[in-house]
Amino acid sequence: MSMKLKENLTIPNLLSTIRILMIPFVVVAYFKENYILAIALLVASGLTDVADGFIARHFNQISDLGKILDPIADKLTQFTVVVCLSVHHPWLIPVAVLFFIKEILTLIGAVIFVHRGNATPYARWWGKMTTVVLYVTMGLFLLRDWYPQIPQEVTTVAVTLTLACLLFSFYNYLQVYLHGRKTSADLPADDTAAEEQPADESEK
Repeated sequence: MSMKLKENLTIPNLLSTIRILMIPFVVVAYFKENYILAIALLVASGLTDVADGFIARHFNQISDLGKILDPIADKLTQFTVVVCLSVHHPWLIPVAVLFFIKEILTLIGAVIFVHRGNATPYARWWGKMTTVVLYVTMGLFLLRDWYPQIPQEVTTVAVTLTLACLLFSFYNYLQVYLHGRKTSADLPADDTAAEEQPADESEK
């Protein structure tokens, strides 16, 4: 077994693959109106997302494949579920459209960013915040399909907040990718801490 293959055979990459394989089951469960199963699968997908990130960081299982596979699993899951929900809830169509535009343009921006000689982009806090809000919104709509008594005002607020987060995330990622903006707030915690330390202490 080659060294490259061994580096990519990690638990985080396995969890990302499982998330991708779960997508058709979520779709089938939703359109068969098995909303509880669809919700359970979506929750399981979200938990595996958290788990693979934790394991990758804390057990040094970050790989080049994982840097590609993890966001693909996230975006495919999110976009697929939003599109499915839009069939029954047309007011989610703007979320699906904005999500698609955001991902396409930020992908182009990321390619430009790397082409300029920068390191592979990592997830920023605003991207993680948007993911959480999007998952909550998707969960609310699934719950409303199962339990229609949930007030429409709740889902309306959720859609508005999701659109706002998508726009905020979209703007900030484009700033980073197109202009190379990088502040201490953008850096991972370890990098920020290193910047704040005096030079002689950081070398200890």
